[in-house]
Amino acid sequence: MPIQDAPDGTLWIQQVTVVVDTPTPPSPAHECPAGNVDRYSGNAAAYQEVAKWTVTADRIGELKEVSMVTDDYVKTVWKLVIGATTVFNDVTIQAPLTMPFSDLRLDALAVVTLSCHSDGVTNIVADGSIVGKETGL
Repeated sequence: MPIQDAPDGTLWIQQVTVVVDTPTPPSPAHECPAGNVDRYSGNAAAYQEVAKWTVTADRIGELKEVSMVTDDYVKTVWKLVIGATTVFNDVTIQAPLTMPFSDLRLDALAVVTLSCHSDGVTNIVADGSIVGKETGL
């Protein structure tokens, strides 16, 4: 098909670059929601798991957000670990918190863990949610 807007005497060359081992975006059939919602209730002074998500083997995870809420914000201390990275440790919050991660990609078998603890005396009820998706065959 001739190019209509080309000036007379112009030579058009189409260059195609082939990249090997570039992942092809999966079809929607290869995506599925992932994550976890759970609760810790107690008065432990050591960190206790609130919610945990492990990316399925042979899949790629995408972390969307982590949320946390408790019945006693003053006495609840939080910790978030994504893979080998401690995102925060010994953090108190003043109100429910949702942290967006804008599609943070995670390797297969990567673990996201939200934990909390009390002062060792006060009973707390802490809820956490981890929202993500997994992609792959």
